[in-house]
Amino acid sequence: MDLQYERNTKELLKFADNNSSKYREAMAMAFGSVQDSIAITKLSELLNDKESGVRIAAAFAIGQIGHSGGASILFTHFLSEKNDRVKKQMLEAIGKCGDEKVLQGIIDFDINSEHDDILSGKAISLARFSIRGVFNKAALGEVIKLIGSAKSSGNVKYNASIALTRMKLEISDEQFDTLIAAFKIGKVINTKLNIVLAAGKNKSEKSKNFLIYVLNESEDYRLRINALRALSGFEYNQVNETYFLALYDSSVNVAISASEYFLQNGQNSDANEYYNHSNKVNNWRVLANLLTSAIKYSDDKKRFSEIVVSKYKTALNNYEKAWLLKALGGDLSKLEFVKGVVFSSKISIIRSLGIEALVAMRTGNQFEEDNKKHESFEKNDLKDEFALIFKEAILSGDVAMISIASGAIRNPKLNLKNYYKSTDFLTVAMKNCDLPRQIEAYLELQKTIDYINGTETSKMPEINYKELNWDQITKIKSNQKIEVISSKGNFIIQLNVEDNPATVMAIIELIKSDFYKNKHIHRVVPNFVIQDGCPRGDGWGSPDFSIKSEFYNSYYEEGSFGMASAGKDTESSQWFVTHSPTPHLDGRYTMFGKVIDGMEVVHKIEVGDEIENIRLIEE
Repeated sequence: MDLQYERNTKELLKFADNNSSKYREAMAMAFGSVQDSIAITKLSELLNDKESGVRIAAAFAIGQIGHSGGASILFTHFLSEKNDRVKKQMLEAIGKCGDEKVLQGIIDFDINSEHDDILSGKAISLARFSIRGVFNKAALGEVIKLIGSAKSSGNVKYNASIALTRMKLEISDEQFDTLIAAFKIGKVINTKLNIVLAAGKNKSEKSKNFLIYVLNESEDYRLRINALRALSGFEYNQVNETYFLALYDSSVNVAISASEYFLQNGQNSDANEYYNHSNKVNNWRVLANLLTSAIKYSDDKKRFSEIVVSKYKTALNNYEKAWLLKALGGDLSKLEFVKGVVFSSKISIIRSLGIEALVAMRTGNQFEEDNKKHESFEKNDLKDEFALIFKEAILSGDVAMISIASGAIRNPKLNLKNYYKSTDFLTVAMKNCDLPRQIEAYLELQKTIDYINGTETSKMPEINYKELNWDQITKIKSNQKIEVISSKGNFIIQLNVEDNPATVMAIIELIKSDFYKNKHIHRVVPNFVIQDGCPRGDGWGSPDFSIKSEFYNSYYEEGSFGMASAGKDTESSQWFVTHSPTPHLDGRYTMFGKVIDGMEVVHKIEVGDEIENIRLIEE
């Protein structure tokens, strides 16, 4: 485990020939986290190991490495493999690294339904291909056939349904009928969720009516959210009234999802309607989304932005204030107000969403037209003004402002690099970054310097990684549980120290130091995740250490407890809990626990809710 954490490929590979299968398996599994392509040769040899556990671990690791050459190695060994469980793992791994040609081979491979593990492997292989954007019409037909087959097990149907949601292809009327039949007789909620999400790929009246039926009749709010997401592909005037009604759903997550539809798909003719509904809804986030839509799509932006400013000044919730401030990003006339708030506020979430609003003003479709009007009255160019704003944000020392402003400078459409004669201010800001606490800002600054200078830097800075302390780790119970105490209620998580010793050790240290006391949920994506653990309360903060990623052969399900990150080996203190299975996170985000009690609380938690504390459960 130490060698895995150190990413020490050379020393790890020495265990490939160890007499103990336990060590050979551990070595292979370690490369699921290390992900060094140098190991593929040795891992391919382990695909011939006499122990099935070693072969499974080797296949998993090759898939995690993701090198295209791994697919042919896996397929060759698959043809001679006798163990169905190993075959399943090989097929899944092929889906993580194969190309279009390999995909066709998987599609054409005929598997008897009696071999459920292998058939499930084929389905999850197609899912892994699709998650990577590798799919075609033949693959679509194959997954629908698997979902519709009476011989397919529930696991096969579910894995196939994952692939279905990721394929950006239209579904025929006949295929749609197959899916609806499977939905009606199906008992696995996760498969039904995916079928609903995919139903919008058929744009028939029948599909629309089915989705509205699901929205109106489903008790599980996640089905209602997926129905809304699927309906978003229809013409606005076909579904807008459905979304207006959903603003008042009993689940706040459904209402938020409905309001987000208008953010992306609103119409000028309905700008007043968004405002009218904002006066009727109960949730501040729904209100903010509707007002954002009113400003975005109205010709009379000032009218609605004045209302937003008024609500901002009276709002007591900092998260509501931040969302309202972000809404003003749709009205350039509120530049001075937003700028004043951003550079004077002490509240992190207000600063971070405020700088997002400023970037939105500069990148908005109406900027050029509004800038010309401004020049005719004020005799100055707002392009210069924004260049100075972004420079000031970068020199502020605030990780969110630095990162967001850096991204704006790199936007080629804005051509901002011509406004900076020197990158010295970026270099100064980068040198002042407190690592690893501000690693995201550091990396954004480096990318911006490279963009302006036309250079390329790939070297990561030295990061203070948490060291493994085995004295502490061995004292952690294998069944250690924690209780998350929130303003909405409590939930209990079973930790997995065996597969994630570094992560669990670090989290327990933070719990014992009261790090998580009085933190606020800063992110909730309906039917995806809730996220917390940021000392700033906006998602941009962390303590003064990082943890390396720990990946093992696991699947994100409802209630999985994972670590947020800005990329591999950048985990720290922020955690998330999933509302539903999230297969695109498998093997990419450390999963170190599972909610075992109180999941109904997780589903109720909203942005801004307080995590009063997290405590270790002593048994």
